[in-house]
Amino acid sequence: SPQPRSVLPPAPSRRPLGPLTSRRRLLPPAAAMQDARALLDSLMGPSRDKSLEEQQQTDGWKAKEVCKRFLVGFCPTSVQDNWFHNTRRKDITVCNKIHSDRLRTDFENHKDREKYRREYEKEFLDFLEGLVREADAWISRETANCTGPGKVTRYPTGVKSKLADMQEQSELLMKQAEELAEQGNVQASKRAVESSSKLKEEIKDLKEKHTYESGGETVCEICGVRCNPDEPADYKAHLDGRLHDGYTKIRAKVKELREKLRQAPPSDVKLDKGGDDRDRERRRDSVRADKDRGRGDRGRRDERDRNRERRRSRSRSRERRR
Repeated sequence: SPQPRSVLPPAPSRRPLGPLTSRRRLLPPAAAMQDARALLDSLMGPSRDKSLEEQQQTDGWKAKEVCKRFLVGFCPTSVQDNWFHNTRRKDITVCNKIHSDRLRTDFENHKDREKYRREYEKEFLDFLEGLVREADAWISRETANCTGPGKVTRYPTGVKSKLADMQEQSELLMKQAEELAEQGNVQASKRAVESSSKLKEEIKDLKEKHTYESGGETVCEICGVRCNPDEPADYKAHLDGRLHDGYTKIRAKVKELREKLRQAPPSDVKLDKGGDDRDRERRRDSVRADKDRGRGDRGRRDERDRNRERRRSRSRSRERRR
């Protein structure tokens, strides 16, 4: 009798991996856990594992481990989203602080946000201006290394190998012409020389066809990338690149913050200092009044002592006269 066939369970369907899942599979366990923790901090805030009372606090953004640049704008060096990753800018320090959308919302809704915003924006401006200075220095160095204008020869795919074959064939024909001439076959030698010369002319024409006058390399004044405008596709790829886009945002933010801080009214800190000065002046007046009262009391005591001493002197004088 035939044996019953075993029925195997259906294979589980495989869903396509998302970017976070695939990233975690590529990372070691410790790095994957840190990546997941940073994502949760960003979405729910760093107090998600704390008590309900602590979670309901809306000033967690004041903590020193929270990135204040992210609160008032963006952080181009965030460890989760570093704009300079895989670039030649290796000397820019990565920010390992917390970049939380939840904390930024708490900051925007907090009643004291303006009290802190100006200080945070000043620090943010100093940081961005440092990035701009480094980019400008990079631009100066790259400009010095640019290839100047002149004739440039560039071959499309396949043309360079074709030229090499033609050159090799021309040399073989010349060698063949020499051998035929030694054998006394003058006509055949002459034909080989003519064929070789024709190939050399074709090689020359092909080189001239792919030679043009280049304006030389240029350096982008925004991001400092060295470009060749003769290659439109590469130049546009640089314009669409993340580094160029990042420096465009950085330079625009620097301009915005400079204008904002220039037009900002005097901060409340100055007013507080003025109030402190008035309090100190009142305290000094009070101290002076106390000293004056003290000097008055001492003066009255001295006067009483002098009167007492005069009465004693008169009393002793009367006793001697008796």
